[in-house]
Amino acid sequence: MPEARTNTEMLRDWFRTCPTLLDSNRFRIDYLAANPTEYALYTVPTTISYRENVLGEEIPNDIQTLNYIFASKEQYGADIQQNLANLGFYDEIVCWIIEQNANRNFPAINDGTVRSIVPTLTQYVAEAGSDSAKYQIQLKLTYKRR
Repeated sequence: MPEARTNTEMLRDWFRTCPTLLDSNRFRIDYLAANPTEYALYTVPTTISYRENVLGEEIPNDIQTLNYIFASKEQYGADIQQNLANLGFYDEIVCWIIEQNANRNFPAINDGTVRSIVPTLTQYVAEAGSDSAKYQIQLKLTYKRR
């Protein structure tokens, strides 16, 4: 029997369809190596929301969220043009995500039906070294439970 794919794997596959991402670059889960250029999708702790039913039992709400960080390791340093290109790369990704929302083009996930995927933090340098940096954005995936 084949293993079930996780929500994170399915979101990673959805991101792979973004034309800004290069197929030749690695795309990892919860890990970035030291060398540029590669991508990663990090899971972020998210509160599960509950409500009380008529019997007084706590049951999960129909609408839930999952939080993620999309990150990449990029060339970085004193070169202004390189750093601007890195920020432009993330501008393109954010525009693509917004376009996917407008077109209702979402990944299938195990837990339900995706309603939206939105950036919740703009791009920023999360870690910087002498010649490379980890850039990232934060995302919120909202879905209706099955």
